[in-house]
Amino acid sequence: MENHRSNQWLPCPHEDDVFRKGTAYNLKGEPDPVIDQIVQLTSKIFDVPTSVIYFTAGATTSIGAEVGWEAIELPHAIITGATTSPNVFVDETAIFAAALPGGGGSKSRFHAEAPLISEHGQTLGGLCIIDQAPRLAFSERERETLAELARLVVRHLALKQVSDSQRAALCLNQASQDAIIHIGVDGNVTFANEASMAIFGYAKDEILNHPIEKLLTPKLQKKMAAVIRKFRASRIDFLSFKPIEAVGLHKSGVEIPIEFSAGIWSNGGSFGMGVIIRDITERRLREASFQMLFERNPIPMWIFDAESLDFLAVNDAACRLYQYAKDEALEKNALDIRLDEERNEVRKTIKNFGEIYQSEHPGTHITATGATIKVLTYARRIRYNSRDCILAANLDVTERERAASELASTRIFLDAVVESIPSMVFVKDASDGRFVLLNKAGESLLGISRDDLIGKSDFDLFDQAEAERFRLADREVVAAGELVTIENEPLSTPGGLRSLRTQKVGVPDVDGKPRYLLGISEDVTEKLKVEERNRHLSLHDILTDLPNRLSFQGLLGEQLIGSPSRFALLLIDLDRFKAVNDSLGHHAGDELLRQLSKRMLFAKGDEDIVARLGGDEFGVIHQGKVTKRSASRLARRLISAIKQPFNIYGHSVSVGCSIGIVLSPTDGVTSDALIKRGDLALYAAKAAGTGTFVYFQPKMEEKADRDWILREELRYALDKSQLEIDYQPIIDSRSGRIVCCEALLRWRHPDRGLISPAEFIPVAEASGLIQGIGQWVLEQACHEAARWPDSVRVAVNLSPRQFTGFSLVAGVTRALERSNLAPDRLELEITESVFLTDNDENIRLLNQLKTLGVRIALDDFGTGYSSLAYLRRFSFDKLKIDQSFVAELTSSKENLAIVRAIIGLGKSFSAIVTAEGVEQDDQFTCLTAEGCDQCQGYLFSRPISAITLRRMMGSFQHRIAS
Repeated sequence: MENHRSNQWLPCPHEDDVFRKGTAYNLKGEPDPVIDQIVQLTSKIFDVPTSVIYFTAGATTSIGAEVGWEAIELPHAIITGATTSPNVFVDETAIFAAALPGGGGSKSRFHAEAPLISEHGQTLGGLCIIDQAPRLAFSERERETLAELARLVVRHLALKQVSDSQRAALCLNQASQDAIIHIGVDGNVTFANEASMAIFGYAKDEILNHPIEKLLTPKLQKKMAAVIRKFRASRIDFLSFKPIEAVGLHKSGVEIPIEFSAGIWSNGGSFGMGVIIRDITERRLREASFQMLFERNPIPMWIFDAESLDFLAVNDAACRLYQYAKDEALEKNALDIRLDEERNEVRKTIKNFGEIYQSEHPGTHITATGATIKVLTYARRIRYNSRDCILAANLDVTERERAASELASTRIFLDAVVESIPSMVFVKDASDGRFVLLNKAGESLLGISRDDLIGKSDFDLFDQAEAERFRLADREVVAAGELVTIENEPLSTPGGLRSLRTQKVGVPDVDGKPRYLLGISEDVTEKLKVEERNRHLSLHDILTDLPNRLSFQGLLGEQLIGSPSRFALLLIDLDRFKAVNDSLGHHAGDELLRQLSKRMLFAKGDEDIVARLGGDEFGVIHQGKVTKRSASRLARRLISAIKQPFNIYGHSVSVGCSIGIVLSPTDGVTSDALIKRGDLALYAAKAAGTGTFVYFQPKMEEKADRDWILREELRYALDKSQLEIDYQPIIDSRSGRIVCCEALLRWRHPDRGLISPAEFIPVAEASGLIQGIGQWVLEQACHEAARWPDSVRVAVNLSPRQFTGFSLVAGVTRALERSNLAPDRLELEITESVFLTDNDENIRLLNQLKTLGVRIALDDFGTGYSSLAYLRRFSFDKLKIDQSFVAELTSSKENLAIVRAIIGLGKSFSAIVTAEGVEQDDQFTCLTAEGCDQCQGYLFSRPISAITLRRMMGSFQHRIAS
């Protein structure tokens, strides 16, 4: 309830110089109660706190009546908008139409005026309503109502001479679209305007002199009765109460949503009551539309009381975001969804913000599960259910904030990555070529800080020509639209000219237009130097810096393609080089090769090319005016240069060489053919002895082809068991009995018959087949010897090649274990050639074999120039006299002396001496007389099969002459 002061003229606060008490239509200067009542009714009808009727006369404006004027402070212009227009003036900029954010800064949030126009068209003033709360809309019907009330004021002035009750009834009846009803002291209706009949559907006589209760619900009737009782108990002249929303009853029985306003007065004991009833069906429809917009809005929204902060409404989007059921949410308030430490600040913000609030930064809200979310809030003060409330829209920016945080972290990470890249990383603006980014490596390379570089172009950093080259290259990259790589790009730096490997790519904007140019430049200056060095090393021998085999083959191919003229290829193999390595060490061998290379370069012709092909092998391409004679002269110069002694770390070292020579195009037109035939010539030279050069002959290739066929057939023979072993007995010179048998390998070829070991053994040794053949012979011989009497040994020949690339000791051990043959029944025969390579290593292997219990025999003793030296280094169990000494034993004093010396050496070194090739009795008699321990030869038996040997072994005994 509220009391209104009536019949007073009030000047506008703070505007005394503009507004003053007016007398324009109150010629006697007396207050007008009717005008005061109209302004109060206007305030009730439109539910506004401020309503004003003002009059104008020239430059003077005066207030005729007002409600709530002193509660606001408004300038003069706020209430004079209607005086310039014959229509209702509405300040629509102050209307809140359910849109956020918005609003202004004035206390007036709603302002409408209707002009007071006389019947002669003169503007007398205006009827003004002002609200501090925004309105959703101001309908045409409401405009018409305000205009009607304004006209009512004008009519009242025109009917000033008529009685107050008649004038009021007449004006209200003609002016309002709301139902205006007067109730007498008996409770019956004494007056009802036309709108009353229109709203409730009754005829005038169905309302007049009838109780008003027929228009009202029982609930509203009770409220009216309570108000009347309160008024009658009071001593005041007038009492009004604020408009309330209620339900009226149509004649048809349909309930009508209404806004009910009433005023009660007394005058000298008489009692009267005025009622204004507004049909708010249209407003309810508007509110329903707002409610639907609120409920269905995808943005989470709350409405809460501005004082208690209790939630009054919440839409489905907010329930989903905060994970509350709607009834649970309506039990909360605006502080329940905020962190404890933020609640005081939230209270302060809600209290102090004006009509509209928009958060500058996301706030932290709490969901029903306790999880936190980041929210941007937009809020507006509104009237809701007749309460001052705040409508808040909360935009969830959690993912955006997380994405922003992740973006910031990613940017920090990428910045760190860019800074850590050892290559220069730069970014240019694609439009003007100015630098916008440079990493630390770029600063170091360019010798300029990024602060000094950013914003500059290549033309600010480099000379005109270089900058123009960069500009054109950048333009091509942007036009290409793809990654472009520029190899070996030169760049001038404070440290000198550098070579760069640059990769550039254009970076488009969101519209696909070139925005930036990203480049990564790797300083490859040192890398190129290393690559050049590696390229040189890949084609040159690291020890002598001569072209290597790969380079030599390339040069040879170029010579064949590019030069039709004749040239010669010389392949050179050093003799006795291994002995230098073995005796003085590999460092001495390396030094020998370096010195030897220099001699070869000095000995060659100006156009000749010398290369080291590997190990102790060299090659020379002899160019220019080449003849066989010039090639021979070159070969002699090389042989002469090489055979001269070398001074190696204080040691005088001598080596020799063998040279094979091929001529192009006579001996071949491809590099492979020339090298192959040069090797064949080299083999022949080595066979001829050191210091020899040999030209290729076609028969060499024929022999090589035959050897190849023989090698393949030998491989097949080993797999298909075409190899056989015969045994030749060795007898004791004193008893004539067999004490040992030598295993002799035979190859029975299916087409060629029996092939001599002298023909196929060299092929087996050259091809490596000797390893497999030798192991097979060992196992077969041991297996056979295990069937003989324990007093008979078996002798097996070992090739020098079995001492390399093969585990000889393991093979012997395996043969003994598989045959169960006692180790001391196995004799292994070797020749002096075993000691020509890996001397120390072969001595070590022989000692390992002796440790097994195996006996070691030196075959063909006396034929080598260093036989005596080997006796000092290794303790042989047997010495075998070569058959060349035995053949002329009885006719040559020299041979007899050699045989006698060998027998003497054997006795001195406690070694058994066996004579080979004994074919005559006188030879046997002489050897026995000289003290030879054992004899072997056709005199006793030719080589025979194992079966034949076993048959004769028990009964064989050679007759010894008495």
